[in-house]
Amino acid sequence: MTDEARVQADIEALRPKFPDTQDLYREVCTVLFFRYGITPTANKLYQLVRKGSMSAPAEALAKFWDTLREKSRVRIEHPDVPEALRDIAGELTANIWLQARSMAEEANAALRLDVQQQVEVAQQAEAVARQREDNARQAAVALESTVAGHLEQIRTLEQRLALDEGLRFGLAQQVEQLTEQRRELTLIVDGAKEAEKRAADEHKRLLLEIDRERGQAARVQKELDALRSRHDRAHKAQEAAAAKATQQSDQLRQSIGELEVSLAATRRERDQLQNRLALEESSTRSSVRRRGVLANKGVIRHRVK
Repeated sequence: MTDEARVQADIEALRPKFPDTQDLYREVCTVLFFRYGITPTANKLYQLVRKGSMSAPAEALAKFWDTLREKSRVRIEHPDVPEALRDIAGELTANIWLQARSMAEEANAALRLDVQQQVEVAQQAEAVARQREDNARQAAVALESTVAGHLEQIRTLEQRLALDEGLRFGLAQQVEQLTEQRRELTLIVDGAKEAEKRAADEHKRLLLEIDRERGQAARVQKELDALRSRHDRAHKAQEAAAAKATQQSDQLRQSIGELEVSLAATRRERDQLQNRLALEESSTRSSVRRRGVLANKGVIRHRVK
């Protein structure tokens, strides 16, 4: 804890013991001078105690020095003290008193200057306060006008409120209906969530099946590529065979043409032979009929004989 904090703590401890202002200032002078070795001044005392008027610490300080001087004289004039030492102590005490008095007067001058400055600040604050009061008065007049307007608005709102009271009952019924609809929608949403969950499960299952189908499709594609390769080889072989068959067919057509020419010639020869055979057969039949007739005639003749 710093010296200033300890001084302030000691002063706070003295306040309940010395309620009188002069007694409190005098005890503070004693504490500062004898306990902390600080020469008390009126300004310092007022800053520490902050009690009474500005003249109270100066008066208490003067009494403190008077008391200190009187006590010093009594102690110096004690019969047991040698005269030479008594004279030296008296001179030293007088010098201390003169210095303390001078310092006290300087402190009083500084205190008066400080008080004058505080008075000027207070006057300025008073002027500002008066200006603020005028502004507040003007604001109050404007506020009264505003309040009157607000009161008119309140009356209008009260009328609207009376009109809206009927609407409130209807809205309450609508709220109940909406609440019921909300419960129904909640059930629908829950069902939709369940359906969505089932759809998600089905989607996962379909994805697995798609993966399996993709694997199978890859295998089928591989087999299809192999089949296409074999088909291409077979197609090329078929094309070669077809070309060879076409060549053979052309040769066969040529042979067939030659055979057809030969067949036509053979058919003409056959027709000629058939015609000849028909003529020969007709001739043979005629000969046979003539022979039969002749034979019949001979039999008849034989029977007649």
